[in-house]
This record gives sequence, C-alpha cells and structure tokens, in this order.
Amino acid sequence: MLRSNFKWTSSHKLMAFFILVSVVLSYLSAKDGGDFDVYIEAAYKLYHGMNPYLPPYAKDGMGYSYSPFFIILLIPFTGNYFITEFMWCLLSCFLLYRSFKLFYQYLISEGLTSKEYKIWAWILLVLSYQFASNNLGMVQMTIFLLWAMLESLKLTKNGQEVLGGLILGAIINIKIMPLVMLGYLFYRGYLKAFFVAIVTAILLLFSPSIFWGLEYNYTLLGDWWKIINPTNAEHLMETGIGTHSMVAFLPVFLTETVGELPYNRNIFNLDLDTAIRITHIAILGLISVSLLYFRSWPFTKEKDDIKSIWEISYFMLLIPLIIPHQQKYAFLLVIPMVAYVLFFFIKTYSAKHTLVYKSVLVIFGVSMIVFSPIHGSDIIGWNAFKWSQHYRLITIVTLLLIPISLYCSPKRLRKLIQSIS
Repeated sequence: MLRSNFKWTSSHKLMAFFILVSVVLSYLSAKDGGDFDVYIEAAYKLYHGMNPYLPPYAKDGMGYSYSPFFIILLIPFTGNYFITEFMWCLLSCFLLYRSFKLFYQYLISEGLTSKEYKIWAWILLVLSYQFASNNLGMVQMTIFLLWAMLESLKLTKNGQEVLGGLILGAIINIKIMPLVMLGYLFYRGYLKAFFVAIVTAILLLFSPSIFWGLEYNYTLLGDWWKIINPTNAEHLMETGIGTHSMVAFLPVFLTETVGELPYNRNIFNLDLDTAIRITHIAILGLISVSLLYFRSWPFTKEKDDIKSIWEISYFMLLIPLIIPHQQKYAFLLVIPMVAYVLFFFIKTYSAKHTLVYKSVLVIFGVSMIVFSPIHGSDIIGWNAFKWSQHYRLITIVTLLLIPISLYCSPKRLRKLIQSIS
C-alpha cells in the first residue's frame, strides 16, 4: 500500500478554513441575493430588447449604473441567478486572496519574520473582515476592482505595460472608479500602460455596437451618462445614510441639511453653493496630496517596492473619497493603506520611540477600531450603526489615515529598522 507523505501544516489548515468559510459565505450571499441581481437583470432586459438603464427595475427600484460592455459579458449567465452569484462570490474570495498575495509581494524587501507575519495577517483579517463580508453579502464588485488594479499595476511595474493597461482599461470601462489610477501611471511615467488603458476603455465603449448596432449603443451610452454624470444634483451633495464620499461628508458639516436622523451635523451655516464649492476644493486638495507620496519628479519610475505600494495605496484610498455615492463596501479599497501602516508599526515596534510615534500609534489603533471591527450593525446594534453613518465616521477615519500614513513613510520605516539592528 502506498503511503502519503503529505502532512497538514498550519498553513494548510488555515487555507482549508479559508476555503470552507468562502463556500459558506458565498452560498449564504447568493441565497439572499445582492446587488448582482441588478446587473443580471440588466443583461436579461438588454437581451430581450429592453433598455437596461430605464424602469421598471425588479430589485427594490435599484437601477443599473455600469457600462453596456459589462452587460454583454453577463448575458450568458442570466439563466440562474443563484448559480451565477454563488460562482461570483467564490471568485471574489479567490481574488481577495490573490490581492493579499499581490500586496505582500511589495513588502518582501523588508519582510516580516514568521511571528510578525502571523500578527500582521491576523490583525489585517480582523480589520478587513467587515468590508470583505459586506462586499460578499451584497454580492458586490469592489473585490474584483481591488484585484484588477493591483494585478494591472504589478504587471505594469514588471514591464508588461500592454497587459497591465488592458486590464485597467477594461475595469475603467466597467466601472469608472479606477480612472483615478491613471494619475499614478501618468506621473510615474508608465505612458504605454496609460495610453493602452485609455484606448481600451474607449474601444470597449463601442464594442456593444457589434451586437446591437451603433445607433442603439449611442442610446445606451447616453442613458448611462445621465446616471453617472458628476454634475447631477445627487452627486453634488448626499445627505442620507449610507454614503461616505467627500460629497456626502463635507457639505453636511458646512451647511444645514435634513438627514435621516433628527440630529444636527452642521458646524457652520454656509449657503449650499459655498459648501459645494469648498467640497470640490477639498477634493482637489486630496488629489494634490498625492505629491507628498510621490516625492519625486514626474515621469520617474519608482524602483523601491515599499514606496511603490505606499503610493498605490494612497490612490486606492482616494477612490471612495472623491468618487460620489460610495457606500461602506467601497471602503475595502482603503484596506491596502491600513495594511501598509500596520506593517510599519509591526516592523518598528521594538525600536526606541518618541512621543510622536507613540501618539500616532495610539491614534491609529483607536481609529481602526472605529473604522472596521465595530462598524457593523451586528456588532454595535442598528441604532448605533445608523448614528455612525449619520456622522460619517468611516469618512472621518479614512481622512485621518492620510496624515498617519504620511508619518509612516518608507523613509522613516527604514530609519527605524536600522536603529533596531
């Protein structure tokens, strides 16, 4: 009889646990249904001669707001909603794992010891669980976007700019949010990937014309633009519970608004136009802060992997802040910066510390507790959860993460590591 030499290690057990949890969560999410119902419904409507951007909408009045190209991809999967969503959730779990591996590849040059790695990985799991489970529970797209951006940029930095640009261009076409990453490619001088991404996104806009004709595709694109147009009134200020981008955060503190809870939020009493103008200036300011992460001349490629992921993480953090109508699940894109800052403090914890270091560490720890582990109605209760959403705590903590991450620069990281050795 042949004997197997295979032995179950802690890594194998952890992977088996991850697979089991992935299957269970995927099943429960697909059974309950989620936002993916809206995407599949749109594909069904288009295939049967109806405009997917117009009523009636089957699921809670939710309309479709992605590209016509994405609908084409989904048409073959409209036969069984449960199976499609179950497979999508399983794929999302795999892509989440792949995203973790892609991220960690940037940190290998200052790698963690086995003990440090376990601490980092488990704390990161706790900090990201609310956002990852929220994405799975709502059968959302954010995990896919996270993976695609990391995969695209990794390929680009490894010299495969055409493939990297193709992936980025495809996801920009599907959902406009990753458009922010073009700024990173342009500044860092990855011009081939930059232009390939733009051309790909544009060509995919017209690809449905092959099946539905150019004229009807123009109609679809026009109806899509009416929904995502950033000048729409609903994208200039959002006062209700559930959204957390800058247009949902800043105006409600600058001018008097009516929210879903009977509590005032405004610190100032500016007129609406002024509040919106200040919000737009603040958004431009956040974009300008990226220069503090680059810290180099334009078109200079960054060879330091840790500094690269520090920069990339900031651009991902920007997405849910500057793009309107971002809900809790979109803040999964902030987790890469959380992972970097956590890495910084674990690697430098044994160094001799100043009062500033200790203060930043405490602020980071407290803010992360607010940011993720307790930020769910199943943890703090529905009333407290609505209160936290009413006052935009997710946005506040995300903004607080910017000065924290600037303090935790790669230069300071290496300086503190050298002081330990």
